Amino acid sequence: MFSLLIRRDGLIEPPPIGELDAHCHLLPGLDDGPPNEREALAIARLLLAMGVRTAVATPHVISDVYPNSTEVILEAVSRMRRLLRESGLALEIIAGAEYYAENDLLDLIARDDLLAFGSEKYVLFESPVECQPMVLEEIVFNLRSAGYTPLLAHVERYRYLQTDHDLVEHLRQLGVCFQVNHPSFHLPKTSRRGEMARWLYTRGFVDLLGTDMHRASPLIQPSRGSLKRPDSRRRP
Repeated sequence: MFSLLIRRDGLIEPPPIGELDAHCHLLPGLDDGPPNEREALAIARLLLAMGVRTAVATPHVISDVYPNSTEVILEAVSRMRRLLRESGLALEIIAGAEYYAENDLLDLIARDDLLAFGSEKYVLFESPVECQPMVLEEIVFNLRSAGYTPLLAHVERYRYLQTDHDLVEHLRQLGVCFQVNHPSFHLPKTSRRGEMARWLYTRGFVDLLGTDMHRASPLIQPSRGSLKRPDSRRRP
């Protein structure tokens, strides 16, 4: 999907973010993203300045923390689209969600109550960072059986995948697509997330890029052959 360039210092040249941000916390007041419309508009302006033209709004859906329903998200997307028009910002918003890998997601799949995007019908979902959830393969199987494409969010963050590349290959064989956070490519070689992002990229395992932006903090771009840490808000 992306062309691979090796810099003279041996590091991977990060791919451009492109016009699609496939993972962004843009909707105000739904999760740990922007708390109000003013900050949501600040994110939209930053995305446009980065060259993004379409953002998939993916608020968290976590049963006991952010129990956002499809109806609530669609209403928030409608309000955000109206706000963008009134502000003269030509950013297209697509309704999505970042589902947590839990039993409640299995219930949503069974009820066909999911927000998917693209012709592939991507369903973005996230995992615990430290360990593989017991329901991971069941979620993947059920999503595919229901006609969706499982899209695992910020794959480079999961420590159990950083240390088990065979499991990464296995998930690919099961039909899981991978979304990688664009800022991770700017992390130094000492960062496990940065190295994992580059490993995925060299093997052609990056299907979609996203900013995972929660606040309007501009990314620090690499200069003079070095990779610098981005100044954007990251979830632990």
